[in-house]
Amino acid sequence: MNKKSFKLFANCIIVKGASLATICDLHRGKVYSIPLPLAEFLEKTENDDTLEDIKKFSQEDQETVQEYLEYLEKNELGFWTDEPDRFPDLNLQWKSPEHINNAIIEIEQLDNDDLQKITTALTNLLCKFVEIRFYKTIDLDKLAFFAEHCAKSVIRSITVFLPFTSKLDIKEIEILSIKYPRIVLFIVHSVKEKNTTIKTNNPKIQMISRVIDGQSHCGIIDPKLFSIKIPVFTESLKFNSCLNKKLSIDSNGNIKNCPSMSNVFGNIKTDDIETVAESLNFQKNWNIHKDLIDTCKDCEYRRVCTDCRAYVDNPEDLYSKPLKCGYDPYINKWEDWSRNPLKQKAIKYYSFQEFLKN
Repeated sequence: MNKKSFKLFANCIIVKGASLATICDLHRGKVYSIPLPLAEFLEKTENDDTLEDIKKFSQEDQETVQEYLEYLEKNELGFWTDEPDRFPDLNLQWKSPEHINNAIIEIEQLDNDDLQKITTALTNLLCKFVEIRFYKTIDLDKLAFFAEHCAKSVIRSITVFLPFTSKLDIKEIEILSIKYPRIVLFIVHSVKEKNTTIKTNNPKIQMISRVIDGQSHCGIIDPKLFSIKIPVFTESLKFNSCLNKKLSIDSNGNIKNCPSMSNVFGNIKTDDIETVAESLNFQKNWNIHKDLIDTCKDCEYRRVCTDCRAYVDNPEDLYSKPLKCGYDPYINKWEDWSRNPLKQKAIKYYSFQEFLKN
């Protein structure tokens, strides 16, 4: 008699945490929480006779396991088969031909010569994705100059952050969105409630109330920001999900891993961007993956979570938990990170005055 195995689909992968587990559906982009014992049972029995393994439990536990398996089957996370060996696991090897995959540019204080130098370097480094940041002022001519020089490059998409000001002209932005198709998204930030009447039907323009007036707004960890995709999942196994193959140019032209980080590896006025990007010193932080980070290594969301090395719980330890994460994987609870008394020392260190308790 053939064995009957319950097997998860190849793109549905278990990630075990300290006290809970998840199934990451990398096809539909969803995360399902499951009990840790169930995760261990699924791993143990996926190539075994699941029905026989279930019989080893008490009657009550057998019913519980059956209910969970019905739930997984109903949500198309797994299936029954008598030939489990015919369904191989997903290849989790991550490869990327780019020297630099994504870049962040604080554009406000840079001139056109700087921008031309940057676009040339990013093209030579095979960069695909670029994020342009305006914090307090808007210069659409400068943005157009940058986009024009990206028109024949390998850069695939440009996302632009713009502040909501009295000088903001939605029509001009709409024109730019049509003229430069590589600009895939404009995010207009710092929109006050009284200004919500200003709308556009252009899907490439989004308006948000969140104030983004400087570098300190980076590093927020939130389930809404989870990226549940095969490339992100596989990359996170060995590399930092935020810094890997990232290059940033801050408002002063400093070359960094991230604009919010203090380490400077050169300046575009005096240093060759490509040389800096390909140096081992610049790339050393790329390898700080979640399994090396305190607390994160015990979190069931570590394969789909964004990461931050700019703001951490212990500023003296680059391997400590992200400061702006309020999740505790040991009790499976989300809380407001800024209210955690254990984070006050780091909050003071980074001068986040609005979060300091009296």
